[in-house]
Amino acid sequence: MPALTFSDVLIIPKYSEVESRTDVEIRVLLNQKICLTLPVISANMKSVTESKMAIEMAVCGGVGILHRFMSIEDSVKEFLNTRGLMSQRISSTSYCNMVGVSIGVQDEDKNRFNALCEAGARVFCVDVAHGHSKKTKDMIKWLDENAHPRQEITIIAGNVATGEGAYDLADWGADVIKVGLGPGHACTTRRATGVGIPQLHAIKEVSEEFKAQGINKGIISDGGIETVGDICKALKYADAVMLGNFVSGTSETPGHVFRDENQNFYKVYQGSSSGESKNESGYTVEYIEGISKKVPFRGHVKHILREIEQGIKSSCSYVGAFNLEQFKEKCEFIEISDGGRTESKL
Repeated sequence: MPALTFSDVLIIPKYSEVESRTDVEIRVLLNQKICLTLPVISANMKSVTESKMAIEMAVCGGVGILHRFMSIEDSVKEFLNTRGLMSQRISSTSYCNMVGVSIGVQDEDKNRFNALCEAGARVFCVDVAHGHSKKTKDMIKWLDENAHPRQEITIIAGNVATGEGAYDLADWGADVIKVGLGPGHACTTRRATGVGIPQLHAIKEVSEEFKAQGINKGIISDGGIETVGDICKALKYADAVMLGNFVSGTSETPGHVFRDENQNFYKVYQGSSSGESKNESGYTVEYIEGISKKVPFRGHVKHILREIEQGIKSSCSYVGAFNLEQFKEKCEFIEISDGGRTESKL
């Protein structure tokens, strides 16, 4: 059986007693410390998530993860600024669990973790392209042993694309697993290396591995999203979906708005492994597995997030699910042909 991705399938409609999508609850616990009322996370990319995006994500019920492509001092300032501004818009005391921060797998990232943890950060994303590796294992184990108080810390780790990789991350101490190798719009890993697994198949394999092993860890599907329908399909197996390109070009993303030769407004969207991103961040410009591109300026991200919320609730209603737990059980896919993709506008 071929490995399928989102555009290869549609969700089969079923008998439904859901009278209105307003009756559908899409709240999800990513783990015991992170509750999302909208199961989406903005990507920890330099051109996607800084304070403005993280705040808007939290206001709309999701989570933003701040990128790590800055000095340790600036990372701390960005986190504190985000938390301070968030307190003005959200009536909650759990700000540290409503915004995530990123670290890598080098020795200096231990200092980054210590500084951010002291500043109050409690959600940490170990951010590497290939998470099923010794450096990732060593960093997760170090965090698991040195994070204090450990019970307050959430370790998100990735990226992996197999059940074995996800199992190992969980075994090493990760609380939430990020799945996806090469499906992102600005990622060229598959073209440059020939390595990767179609995204729907990857999250399916991870979900089935966790069920078989009795592992209760959150799963984030990262990359490959073209439509709101793809988000719905991902939620069959994942607990939340990470968005990069899908929310790029909005007012809340970092960077300026420019005008092109046709007088259209645009912003710049960069893959974390693009040459431009590496150069701007002070890294050696080699092993390029990403691109930079222009994306149309799209206004405020809240309108996109509202569309996502409505789409997920509608998808649940089409299969007769009142919540995402029921959706996972009731959702079934049918494989479609090229003609079916054309008919479906996919």
